[in-house]
Amino acid sequence: MKTLTIGKILNDYQDYLSDYEIEQLRKVQRTRTDFSTQVRELKGALFGEEWDFMGDSIADSKDRSRGINPMSQTYIDQINKKRKAFGVRPYYDGGTASDISSDYFCEEVVRHTKNYKELLDLKSRKEKQIVFVDMDGVLVNFQSGIDRISEEEKEKYEGNLDEVPGIFSLMEPNDGAIEAYKWLCKNFDTYILSTAPWNNPSAWQDKLHWVKKYLPDVSHKRLILSHNKHLAKGDFLIDDRTANGAGKFIGKHIHFKEDGKGFDDWRAVIAYMKNLA
Repeated sequence: MKTLTIGKILNDYQDYLSDYEIEQLRKVQRTRTDFSTQVRELKGALFGEEWDFMGDSIADSKDRSRGINPMSQTYIDQINKKRKAFGVRPYYDGGTASDISSDYFCEEVVRHTKNYKELLDLKSRKEKQIVFVDMDGVLVNFQSGIDRISEEEKEKYEGNLDEVPGIFSLMEPNDGAIEAYKWLCKNFDTYILSTAPWNNPSAWQDKLHWVKKYLPDVSHKRLILSHNKHLAKGDFLIDDRTANGAGKFIGKHIHFKEDGKGFDDWRAVIAYMKNLA
């Protein structure tokens, strides 16, 4: 999916838009609204076809229920040409959106346009957006700890290696993690948000020692340990999983190293974040 701003769309994608869509898009650009409102209005301006069914006649409604698209093929082709240009999934034959990729697209456009109320208010107070960064698999190379425990420990804790006493004290940083975290600290209000195994008390202490060892200054008193990450209020969460509330995080979940998400390593994450600082 492409990452664009409203201005970029107006400048470079007018050939894919109707005059009405361009007019509505300019209204969104001019109006200062909160993030969720701007996303909703942007979707209405760019992808109004997703509400076409609301104007169906009884006959058209019956056709859609049978998977028959009442829209003309010319109109369908025009819509899908636009959606393809934006990296958004095309319509089903029945004339409905095939997924919520248009929602994700609009969220990204609003983020990168950086003209929504919450961000403008934040900047007026000279404050920064909040970023939470996970430890295991993101800042920390979990495998490096596994490689340092004994075969007896591997056998004893098979399936629960995170419960090996002291294993978190043996782990090393992921490639580029320390430098990336320091960059985030300069440009965002950055915290470490991690989960420690409930049945491994040493992990809670070892995670603190790891932070003190590798990020002693920039993360002083910025370590949060929780099994409910969705309770943390912030703008971004960099995490390699959806467990422990990460998947319900209310801001943008940057899914580290998940296939197809584009965040394969720290270089890719920072390249993305530079456009949002």
